[in-house]
Amino acid sequence: MKRVKVSEDLLRVKDLVGRASHVRVRNVRDEVTTQLAELGYRMEKLENGSEKMESNVNLKRKKQIIFLLKEKSMTAADVGKALKLSRNRANEYLKSIEKEGIIKGSIIERKKYYSVKVNK
Repeated sequence: MKRVKVSEDLLRVKDLVGRASHVRVRNVRDEVTTQLAELGYRMEKLENGSEKMESNVNLKRKKQIIFLLKEKSMTAADVGKALKLSRNRANEYLKSIEKEGIIKGSIIERKKYYSVKVNK
């Protein structure tokens, strides 16, 4: 921990006291309201930005999955085994790619098979 000399602390306090006329004091309710509004704005910004930004790993995995599904239809468990992922993680990737409109899912005997959409 950095030690500060007493004289530096006194100079800082003196400087703050000298600028006291510029300090604006709000009541607690206004302060809390402002902070919540700012937090809500930041959360909204994060939620909107998170959909646009994808890591290189996610893009790489999605490309691998699309390459696998070009050959044949597969379930999330099959994709997971082929890429050494858990079934749940493979399912997250598949749902994401399906939402983007690149692949389609069809349910056959309680299992959902995914395949690449064919553009006509």
